Amino acid sequence: MNIRITASLALLGALALGACASTSETYPSRTATEQLLVARAADRAVEGLTLPIPDGTRVFVDDAYFRAENAPYAVSAVRAALSEAGYALASSKQEAEAVLELRAGALSLEQMRRVFGVPEMRIPINDSFNVVSVPELSVYSRRDRVGVAEFSAFLYEPKTGAPLGAVLPMTGEFRIRSHKLLMIVAWGQQSVDPGERDPGDSWREF
Repeated sequence: MNIRITASLALLGALALGACASTSETYPSRTATEQLLVARAADRAVEGLTLPIPDGTRVFVDDAYFRAENAPYAVSAVRAALSEAGYALASSKQEAEAVLELRAGALSLEQMRRVFGVPEMRIPINDSFNVVSVPELSVYSRRDRVGVAEFSAFLYEPKTGAPLGAVLPMTGEFRIRSHKLLMIVAWGQQSVDPGERDPGDSWREF
């Protein structure tokens, strides 16, 4: 009888251990730093944006053909730049005196790495193309991560479709560069933190 009780207790213990909960995590396609690199590049691309129309003109920003990852942020940056330049933003083409149609040339990331030494490699070891990874063996390496934004636009009259002008390609970059010596000593990594503000007041009065 004692043997049966012991076996039952052992079984219950095993079931209790087997019922432990586990959690899973999902990962976005881009890290926070990568997203901020692209966002800062978009902000730089629209700095000083002006249109060949009078101040105060009601402008509708048409993003129907603006296709890129992080497109909503870039479109909002364009709208903010137009508002800062003195134009009024219209909520539809019917209410607008001019339509600005956007198109994206680039809104993404580039990464460049320079290595003095032996870079990381994957070497095939047999006819089945199985590979073995060889770690980096470098004296010095430099890594650049660059957010790149380039978009252009043209302007037309919404009722007649008559052209009002064009905006030359707007380009912007934001770069983070880091260095590593003897694969141990690292420096030069710039900090890009959410919530970072420029010096001065948080709000500007228009």
